[in-house]
Amino acid sequence: MDLLLAQDYATSFFLHVVRAGAFFAVVPLFGRQTDSFILRLVLSIALGGVFWWVGDQRIDTPGNVLALGVIAMREVVIGVALGFALSTMTSMLQSAGEIVSSEMGFSMARTMNPESGIDATVVSQLLQVVGFLLILQFDLHHEALRVLEQTYRACPIGQPFDLEPICMGLQALIGGSVQLAVQYCFPVLGLMLLLSVAMVLLGRAVPQINLMEFGFALRVLVALAAMAWFLVEGSPFLLHTFHAILDGARDMFPV
Repeated sequence: MDLLLAQDYATSFFLHVVRAGAFFAVVPLFGRQTDSFILRLVLSIALGGVFWWVGDQRIDTPGNVLALGVIAMREVVIGVALGFALSTMTSMLQSAGEIVSSEMGFSMARTMNPESGIDATVVSQLLQVVGFLLILQFDLHHEALRVLEQTYRACPIGQPFDLEPICMGLQALIGGSVQLAVQYCFPVLGLMLLLSVAMVLLGRAVPQINLMEFGFALRVLVALAAMAWFLVEGSPFLLHTFHAILDGARDMFPV
């Protein structure tokens, strides 16, 4: 009898760790490369143990391994959905950087992103690093962990859950991230459009001038200056956006 009771406790602990591990495997803030695997594994076990201790410490162990695997897959779905939802905080900045890079002529200047292992433009990586620093500066990573804790109360371990709010929340966050990316880079795009108009008018007024000699360098210089200024002025917009994404992730798992 004691062995069966210990098995129920062990099963509950294992499922708590599976959900936390799926979350850390997807969310970009804690890294997604092999060099951070041990860190994510330790975090998954530690936080899974904490949530197990304050939550459902015992569930009925399924009768066979296949049933346990199905329950574990449900926990993976919840963790992956939450991690993907919170990853829109940085994917929004990556999309904005790709748009700005294309406008300023830096779309071919690509380097390997150490966080994801995928090549990306230098501007998108710059904006992503700024987003990471803002998240850490204002302790928003703690809010992300609080949302993870909420999933254990909204979707108890080993119990069925409703997929509709999760799917609707992901759809809203993904669509909103694209809109927010355009809004964030719109001042830079507007300034680049004015610069293009000014260069066209200058070429019309002074036909002898060779715009190709300084046109590209001028676009890069103006774009970098505008980005440097807007990184400071646009910080409140980014913080408001991050809080809105966190609220959207909470709405996916109503308690």
